[in-house]
Amino acid sequence: MILRELRQGGYKPVYERVETESAMRAALASKEWDLILSDYNMPCFSTPEALSILKKSGIDVPFIIISGAIGEENAVQLMKEGAHDYVMKGHIQRLVPVIKRELQEAEERKSRRKAEDLYRKSDFIVNASSDMMVLINRNYVYETVNKSFCKAFKKGGPKEVVGSSVSDVWGREIFQQEIKNYLDCCLNGEDISTETWFDMPGEGRQCFETSYTPYCDNNGDITHVIMVAHNITNRKIVEQELNESYQKLQKALDGTVHALSTLVEMRDPYTAGHQKRVAMIARAIAQEIGLPEDYIQGIWVASLIHDVGKIRVPSDILSKPGRISKAEFELIKEHPETGYEILSKIEFPWSVADIVLQHHERMDGSGYPQGLKGNDILLASRIVGVADVVEAMTYHRPYREALGLHAALDEIKKNKGILYDPEVVDACIRIFLEKGLKLT
Repeated sequence: MILRELRQGGYKPVYERVETESAMRAALASKEWDLILSDYNMPCFSTPEALSILKKSGIDVPFIIISGAIGEENAVQLMKEGAHDYVMKGHIQRLVPVIKRELQEAEERKSRRKAEDLYRKSDFIVNASSDMMVLINRNYVYETVNKSFCKAFKKGGPKEVVGSSVSDVWGREIFQQEIKNYLDCCLNGEDISTETWFDMPGEGRQCFETSYTPYCDNNGDITHVIMVAHNITNRKIVEQELNESYQKLQKALDGTVHALSTLVEMRDPYTAGHQKRVAMIARAIAQEIGLPEDYIQGIWVASLIHDVGKIRVPSDILSKPGRISKAEFELIKEHPETGYEILSKIEFPWSVADIVLQHHERMDGSGYPQGLKGNDILLASRIVGVADVVEAMTYHRPYREALGLHAALDEIKKNKGILYDPEVVDACIRIFLEKGLKLT
C-alpha cells in the first residue's frame, strides 16, 4: 500500500525493511537514507525505540509514523520526541505531500548545518539563509549578523547592528531573562539548543529553535558565540491545535465511557459503583507493577465498562436473590463477548474491547469465553480480572452478603498461579495491606 502510494506520487523507492533494533542500526550504518517510515505497531520493537535509535545515531533524516490506531496524545508526544509527522492509514493519500514537505525541510536543515560549519571555519554568515545568524563576542556585542537578522529587527543592513550590544537590540529585560545565561554557558564551552518565545517587531510572539555554539580561535580559546535562530512558530501552532483536538476527543471519549458505565449500573443497581471500584483497584495494581501511564489509562477505561455486556442479560437475573440456575449462569457468561461486540465498534486508543473480552479468562484455562491460558491472556485483562474478583467478594451481592476484603485477598492468594497471575496477585495484596488503598 505504501509503495503504491509512493510510486503514484512519482517516486521510485529503494528501501530496506527492518524489524529489530539491531537491523535498524545496521541499516543506518550501511548507507545514507532520505527518510524513515515507521509503523506505530511493530512486533519486535516499538516506534519510540526506533526513534531513540535514530536520535542516538545523530543522523538527521525525516521520521514519519504510519499507523491505523495511534492516538493523538501518542502522536503529539512522539512529535515532541523528534518524529516529524504521522499519517493515518485511513488517510494514506496524505503520505506523498507529507514526504515532499519533510524532504524539503530536511534539505533546509542540511543547508543550515553547512552554514554553521562555515561559521566555524571562516567567520562567514550565509545571508541566503532564512534563519537569523549572528556572531557575538565575550562583551555581548554583535560582530557579524546576516540579512535575516536585520530583516527580523527592521534594520537596513548589518551596519545598523554590528557594534551594538545584545541588550540594545533585544531590550535589557529579554537579554537578562532569556539570552544572557545561554551566552555565558556557551562561552564556558557548552553547546546549547533551546526553544524560546520572543516578541518580534511587527510580528508579535514568535517561537524560535535557537542554537548557541562556541567559536574558538586558532589557539582553541572560546572567543565568541555563534547564535542561530530558526522560526518554528507554525510548527508550535500545529502542535497546539493537535493538543486542543486531543482534549476535545478525550472529553467526548470520557463522556462515552461514563454513559456506558451508567447504563450498566441502571440495569443492575445492586452493583452500583462496582465498575468504578474495579477501575480503582486495577489502576493501583498497574501502577504498583510499574506499567506505563498510557497503558494504565487503557486499563482504567476498560475497567470502567468491563461489564457493559450485561445489558443483554435480563435485569431479573442480575438482581435475583439466592442462587442462579445453570442456564442463567450460562447467559451471564455471555457478557464478555457482548461487551466486545459493543466496544469493538468504538475507536479507543487502547485495546479496550479485547481487555473486556478476556477479563474472565484464568491462568489455568478454566475461564471464559475462550479458555485462554497464561500469557495468552492480555496482562491488562489479568489485572482487571483480579480487581473484579476482589471487589465482588468484598461487597454485597443480591445472592449473598459481603465476604470482606480479607476473604477476597485470601482467595486470590490461594489461587495465585492457578487462576490468577502471580505478579498481579502480589501487587494487589501490597496495595491494600502495605499501601493502604481505600475504596470509595
